[in-house]
Amino acid sequence: MVSRLGCGLKLAQEIPVSDITPQTLATLISQREFSITDLNNTSASQHLSEAVKSIQPLRFILPKNNFGLSPVIIARNKIDELFVDQQEKKVYRTIWVHDFEHWIKKDRGLPFVNPRSGMLPPKIARSMVNLVPGDPSGKLLIDPFCGSGRILVEAAQLGYKVVGTDLILSQVEAAQANLKFLDLPGEIFVHDATHLSEKFTNIDCIVTEPFMGKPNLRPDQVDYAVRGLGKLYLGCLKDWYKALKPGGFIVMVFPILTGLKREYSTSSVIDAVKNIGYNQLTRVTYARPEARVRREIIVLQKNNKNL
Repeated sequence: MVSRLGCGLKLAQEIPVSDITPQTLATLISQREFSITDLNNTSASQHLSEAVKSIQPLRFILPKNNFGLSPVIIARNKIDELFVDQQEKKVYRTIWVHDFEHWIKKDRGLPFVNPRSGMLPPKIARSMVNLVPGDPSGKLLIDPFCGSGRILVEAAQLGYKVVGTDLILSQVEAAQANLKFLDLPGEIFVHDATHLSEKFTNIDCIVTEPFMGKPNLRPDQVDYAVRGLGKLYLGCLKDWYKALKPGGFIVMVFPILTGLKREYSTSSVIDAVKNIGYNQLTRVTYARPEARVRREIIVLQKNNKNL
């Protein structure tokens, strides 16, 4: 289940204990190496580990933060990783880590990958698809700004029937090649995202990261760019209302850009589309630490109101 969600890195299971002492923790360790993370006080992890080591002559690995060790370290070594919550008197053991090699392959190993283009990370693409409520089996999912097909790949692997469009032929060809490389079905062609309703009706869901402006904008260019993006997004949402089935969903990225004096949130157009007939269900903000653009991921649902 966690693998299917895509957003999880590790899963820990609670271990029933009568107390949290070094003696008790020592009995929970069966490997030659272990790690203990104190969830309430990471700096206390070393003292706790040293106390356990004095009982059992094992090697401990200190966590860098309260997330514990990286999945790579755990997967490549036989390590017992414990988390302790001394306030709640609970102990947890890591029982699963994500298949990082699988995600690295999809992040870097596809035929068409360009990290400089600000491509959506595959785990975020998977999470966006999973924000659509309900069983995906056989439902039609369209990405009108498909780019190299990151969202289409994740949706197809989850069981959706996928269609992608893009204005740029080279992007369409890249998406086609990436799906073919993973042996996934999908229809992809050149088309304007603001005229999706000319080709489709009764769509189950639209999941997309749209055009988010030219890369490396100067701060003094942001205000003008945001106004242009707002018009684009509003035009898309008006057209997509006609293409979606009643109760259909949109999961869409809205960039947050930093100008000379303030941040600009392009999701302000949501207030306008509420009058068209959308209800906002969910809003999640995502950004990599080094990213210059932050993303708001918003889930909308079409109601039964007619245009």
